[in-house]
Amino acid sequence: MKSQDLPQDSSPLSPWEYWRESYSAWSDFSQRAAQIMASQLGQSAAARGRQVDPDADTLASELLRTLSDLNLRHWQNTARLLESFPAWMNLPNTLTGSALVDWYDNLLRNGGMSAPVAEPQDAPARGPAHTAPATLSAPDGSADDLTQIKGIGPKRSKQLNALGIFHFRQIAAWTEAEMQWVDDHLASPGRVSRDEWVQQARLLSANGSDTKH
Repeated sequence: MKSQDLPQDSSPLSPWEYWRESYSAWSDFSQRAAQIMASQLGQSAAARGRQVDPDADTLASELLRTLSDLNLRHWQNTARLLESFPAWMNLPNTLTGSALVDWYDNLLRNGGMSAPVAEPQDAPARGPAHTAPATLSAPDGSADDLTQIKGIGPKRSKQLNALGIFHFRQIAAWTEAEMQWVDDHLASPGRVSRDEWVQQARLLSANGSDTKH
């Protein structure tokens, strides 16, 4: 393969065209490597009266240059292949970790059959099995640091505050029905129970982490 044979086209490649280009590149490399070896062997034989003893340094240099050209051609073609991918395939690379977690929670909630749809926080409880817990219009004194509970990050803490939940003692008193209500309003099915928020809140309250009033 010669340097001038490297692809100059930057248009996108389909997967089939990428495979064909890769096959062609390796074929070119094999043929070029064979030509280099034959040429070196022939020159050495002529110079030494048919006693074959090729110049190893020259041969290695030629082969390495040819391999370098092949590598460059491969990455050029790979870039062209990536350009052919639809934009949505690159979406996960542009999302933050919390966005992916929220997307997965919504996917589970919708049964994985449709696109995730965030439910408004003021949506009514779905049926008698979901009961709203006791909430406050404002913290009773200083609000507790709810992020001390595993599974509650800064974003979840703000969502809970928006629902009127500011203290460990509120969470510690939740019933199963109230846990389901909170799950619904946070669009996080099963998270309250799975991460044992109630048990953690009770321990934090018992250990004096709950704000005293």
